[in-house]
Amino acid sequence: MNTLGQDLRYGLRLLVKQRGVTAVAVVSLALGIAANTLIFSIVYAVLLRSLGYKEPERLVVLWFTPPNRPDQNQGVSVANYLTLKEQYKVFEAIGALQFSWPVNLSAGPNQGSLAERAWGQKLSASLLETLGVHPVLGRWFTEADDQLAADPVVLISHRLWQRRYGGAPDILGKILRMDGHPTTIIGVMPPHFEFFNDEADFWLPFRFAPFNMGSRTRYLLALARLKPGQTRQQAQAEMNGVAAQLGQAFPETNKDWGIRLEPLLQTYVGWLREPILILQGAVAFVLLIACANVAGLLLAQASSRQKEIAVRSALGAGRWRVVRQVLTESMLLSTLGGALGVLLAYGGQRVFLATSPPFPRLREIAIDPGVLGFTALLTLVTGVIFGAAPALHASRPDLVESLKESSRGATAGLVRQRLRNALVVVQMALALVLLIGAGLLINSFLRLYSAQPGCDPRNLLTFQLRLARAEFTKDIGTMGGFHAIEISPRVPALFERIWQRLSGVPGVQSAAASMTPPLSGGSFQFGFSIEGRKPPASEKEALTAAYFPVSPGFFSTLGVPLLRGRDFTLQDSSAGPRAVIINQTMARRWWIDENPIGQRLRLDLSPDEKPRQIIGVVGDIRQNRYQQRAEAQMYVPYVQQPLPSLGRYAEPLLTMSYTVRAAGDPLRLVSALRTAVGEIDPSQPMFNIRTVEQNVSDQLREPLFLMTLLGIFGGIAVTLAAIGIYGVMAYSVSQRRHEIGIRMALGAGRGHVVKLVARQSLLLISLGTAAGLAASAALTRLMGSWLWGVTPTDPATFALVAIALISVALAACYVPARRATGVDPTVALRHE
Repeated sequence: MNTLGQDLRYGLRLLVKQRGVTAVAVVSLALGIAANTLIFSIVYAVLLRSLGYKEPERLVVLWFTPPNRPDQNQGVSVANYLTLKEQYKVFEAIGALQFSWPVNLSAGPNQGSLAERAWGQKLSASLLETLGVHPVLGRWFTEADDQLAADPVVLISHRLWQRRYGGAPDILGKILRMDGHPTTIIGVMPPHFEFFNDEADFWLPFRFAPFNMGSRTRYLLALARLKPGQTRQQAQAEMNGVAAQLGQAFPETNKDWGIRLEPLLQTYVGWLREPILILQGAVAFVLLIACANVAGLLLAQASSRQKEIAVRSALGAGRWRVVRQVLTESMLLSTLGGALGVLLAYGGQRVFLATSPPFPRLREIAIDPGVLGFTALLTLVTGVIFGAAPALHASRPDLVESLKESSRGATAGLVRQRLRNALVVVQMALALVLLIGAGLLINSFLRLYSAQPGCDPRNLLTFQLRLARAEFTKDIGTMGGFHAIEISPRVPALFERIWQRLSGVPGVQSAAASMTPPLSGGSFQFGFSIEGRKPPASEKEALTAAYFPVSPGFFSTLGVPLLRGRDFTLQDSSAGPRAVIINQTMARRWWIDENPIGQRLRLDLSPDEKPRQIIGVVGDIRQNRYQQRAEAQMYVPYVQQPLPSLGRYAEPLLTMSYTVRAAGDPLRLVSALRTAVGEIDPSQPMFNIRTVEQNVSDQLREPLFLMTLLGIFGGIAVTLAAIGIYGVMAYSVSQRRHEIGIRMALGAGRGHVVKLVARQSLLLISLGTAAGLAASAALTRLMGSWLWGVTPTDPATFALVAIALISVALAACYVPARRATGVDPTVALRHE
């Protein structure tokens, strides 16, 4: 311990004495450690930490896989879920969930605050038991609550309890009107409880109706808890047998379908694994560059300490003693870098959480003991990595040569120089990989940003209204094996009245209605047939297009050009001839050399759907910024939609998006628009109020965020690499002062000296660039899913980034080269 104390004290004195080297080394390490700590905090919180449920490692999700497509996951139908619930043997419990269930919460006495739109979920009574979660107040659902004739009950979120009721302790038993129906509150869930929907404010029991049993729709997520001691492999073997039984019992819906078990954590955050691990790999590169940088500095420093090490060895210090001394100094540097890195990571994490797009478990990210433990281990390993080479080289001095007054240590110096050169090549290669990754994302983002949406999003405001399902629909059995409902004719009439009222609001230039907000990314694909043409020979050849019910004035409000024919008018009513407008891509695809106006289509909306005549052709509209090619689109008057429909389309048919074009700032119209809607139906709360430009910018948020992160890491990497190149070249010039002095004394000019120094620089830069391009060609393929309109090996990006990095590297070499030309031959020779 006494020897260790001596090493620490001596190392601290040395670090204080060489403040410049210490500062560069500590900052370099701090940047690398901070980046790794930040990204590991995300890896730890999202991918490694257990979910907050009872024994989460025993929870599995049951996916049904289509015939010959075992990689595709689909949910569970009601009939299949009930069969599984009766037959399972390897599960302790099994439950089911419907991801989203929207309702309108009414205003009034004892209802909390104003009317509002809320999102919730439907779940089976056994799901909470499967999760092992208990309400903080009240009780959870029972099997009796799941019966169709039971009184309506609801569990509410802790957030809703605080927001609408101020956390009142007498909340249990109060009535909450949901879509106009009185529902008894039986419990409050714990704070931050969520299950695949962090916006859920309530949970309702399923109450399967008879028509649910015959529906083929696979819209449920089935969750099971394995019995103690039961492995997932054993459960999978049993489910393979159950899948075969289901295929025999229900061949129309289950023949050749499989069942695949997946850990709940994988279902929950598996899609985040690839991008997060790629970011972790990127910051690992940053840390490796920092280690190479510091190792180069210490190797250069070791040259000036040759005599000191030789004296130690001559006085009896063994090789291990010298190695320990140098490693102690390295560990001091890494400890200082780690401490500063934690502070930088803490600040970076706050910025990350404030700017990050939402994703699961985001609020669990923290610099906690687990992350600090990782940082401590990383600091230790880092100190060993960058200190090992200098320590080993320092421990093998040539005592005779080192103790000579004028010794240059040529042989040992050559070995150290080669190692430093190798470190520079590594830094160049790693920095180039990071910069090319960032360059690909920048190129992709610029293409996304410049992609024309097909309309004018400026001064457009959108909001949505949703009608109560129970009030405006009724179940009519099944249609083609799927749950069918009938929409009340009051729905299109009410939506039309609201649209006409909005058109008269002062400050509104025009108004329109559509099933989904413009440029929001949502659309439904429907099949159709063309009158007079042969039907498709197979399912692969079926004709499909995106389907949009809209109001008159939709295209003029959005600024979409009408290329042929006419727009919808009020004469295209529910009683009028059926009409359809198609976009330019659809016209070119199926009417290449003929005019589509007047042609007739039959849409696969319902069995009694009537043929529709094409009355117009409009320009293409991108439904989201990620859409690389224009898709076929067809528009129909929303008042001409068939009232019988499949249950899965009920929610979109009951929800209407309104778009208004304002003369100025559209957000100033919100109050007036709310008043106008209230005049028609005061029970309808507006929700999802935003500008169309916000829809567009939100779609760019994720690529912008990833681009910024990788760009920051790339910037740190190139800065560290430039410092490393500068350090190596500056040291090389100082070591060759005698040689340069002789050359200049013999008549060498400044240009000759610059070429002498530049030759070494260009060799290192060329080797680093070649290695970096080869590594980038292999590694950037992992980013394929992040890119839009750019290939992972885009030649232009590779070339531009390589030229940029070479320019930075040459600039880093310029100062040492200029310094070499200023060597005074007389002073250099006299010194030697």
